[in-house]
Amino acid sequence: MLSLADALSCVLGEADPGEAIQVPLTEALGLVLAETLYADVDMPPFDRAAIDGYAARSVDATLGAHLLVMRRRRNGRPGETIVEAGETAHVSTGDPMPLGADAVIRTEDTRPDPGVGPPRVIEVLRTSSPGLGVVPRGYFLNAGTPIAESGAKLRLPMVSLLAAQGSIHPVCHRRVRVAALAVGDHLVGPAEAPVMHRERNAASLTAIAPALLRGATAHDLGTISERDLPSALQRALTAPIVILLGESTGAIPRGLEKAGVETLFSGVSLHPGKRLTYGVLRGDSGRAVHHIFHMAPGPVGVLAAMTLLVSPLIDRLHGGPPVPPPPSLALWTGPPHRATDDRLWAVPVTLAVDPSARLTASPCPHRGKDDLFGFSRAEALALLPPRSGPLLAGELVPIIPLGA
Repeated sequence: MLSLADALSCVLGEADPGEAIQVPLTEALGLVLAETLYADVDMPPFDRAAIDGYAARSVDATLGAHLLVMRRRRNGRPGETIVEAGETAHVSTGDPMPLGADAVIRTEDTRPDPGVGPPRVIEVLRTSSPGLGVVPRGYFLNAGTPIAESGAKLRLPMVSLLAAQGSIHPVCHRRVRVAALAVGDHLVGPAEAPVMHRERNAASLTAIAPALLRGATAHDLGTISERDLPSALQRALTAPIVILLGESTGAIPRGLEKAGVETLFSGVSLHPGKRLTYGVLRGDSGRAVHHIFHMAPGPVGVLAAMTLLVSPLIDRLHGGPPVPPPPSLALWTGPPHRATDDRLWAVPVTLAVDPSARLTASPCPHRGKDDLFGFSRAEALALLPPRSGPLLAGELVPIIPLGA
């Protein structure tokens, strides 16, 4: 059986980023940009007032000077006002600077005339200087500056920047579709009653959920009997990634062989989980256009395989890096974990931060791969290398968050 590292290298070696298409900005969150985006306007696009006060020419804003307050037309903006020698105009923070003005005098640095209503004349109590109280055009960003590099994932804080720069249809790699199909006469759908020694199919939704969290779209083909596999498999094989859940012998291997799937490996040294097979269907260019995973229908093993093998593939097809980032490290705080066998062990753990601000991992109290109740408490998988251990409290262990 392959090591997880070799299996992942094989899978990612067959993966190329998907087609680049224009995507509405509101639908592009989580997608990877296929081209670099550039600013098309300065930010701010004009000189702005940085404070509340009076905009004036700095040469006029000297100690003791009296300036005439200009009245602007109804609903007019300060930028539409022209300030000439001996004049000033009231501005609020963020307002465009009036034409001719190059400084803002703080309100508290002025004394208005004692008349009724808005002041008509102000006295300057502190000398100003050019640029004082002004955010100049292009202070934050100049037109032509790269604002998002090709290969960057579009994150929520980037939306306002792209909208302000008119990038409302960024070119991104297309979202990947994942099809999941469970095969077995002993399985029933999650909404059905598990009578006569049957059990609900929990594995399909277990496979679909992490794919959705990675930004993929999902096609859940549900639970079918072996006799219905040929037609269901044809529908499933329209998706770039196919997850087949069922026994390792019988209808599924025969169906994949008949469909022309090229098997690249069968068996990964990973606990939990039974035999896992990976194959591809190639296009005219010889590159893989469909990635097919055949897993046993145990939900815990399915989630481990989806997290460690399929999720990096989804990221790559979305335009992510050809090599996934290394896992985080946490301090093991549970009881000693026994030595591992020749497989990599993915141990469900909860996470916490200790008083020294260090990330810690503690094993979930669960009683094996069929204990879904115990496993439901997991926040991450701790990766224990083959033929290692025992793992003692205080040692560092790699972790992969679940749901990240």
